[in-house]
Amino acid sequence: MKELFQDFESMKAFTKGSKLKFRDAILEYYRQVGEKQGFTVLKDSSVIAHAFNFGKVDLVWVEPNVVFTMEFGLLDDVYRHLWRIMTQKPAVAVLLLSGNSQCSPRKVKEIVSKTPELKGIEFVFLDVTSNLVV
Repeated sequence: MKELFQDFESMKAFTKGSKLKFRDAILEYYRQVGEKQGFTVLKDSSVIAHAFNFGKVDLVWVEPNVVFTMEFGLLDDVYRHLWRIMTQKPAVAVLLLSGNSQCSPRKVKEIVSKTPELKGIEFVFLDVTSNLVV
């Protein structure tokens, strides 16, 4: 399944050919990839646990239980995404990040590795501006 996340050439071609903003084009690309695989795909899906709404994740592939979140801002902003991931407990969490932002994939990977509550969730860290898997 990881090859579905890591096809940067297809993602790059899609985003360049799209009239959407970069962020929206990336999410649309992964939405279409999921649908082509036959997965039920939800965009802006709410994370609700114990009658509390923790907010929304950017994209979910329901059947394989994969969550996509995107952050290009400050490093502190990634914590809200990690909280939602921890609450939802997906099989795989794909973090779409930018090495050009303060929220770099390497820093986020270090935070995840030091957070015991996130153990048991497989994380994929993608630097979508540099086309790298971290």
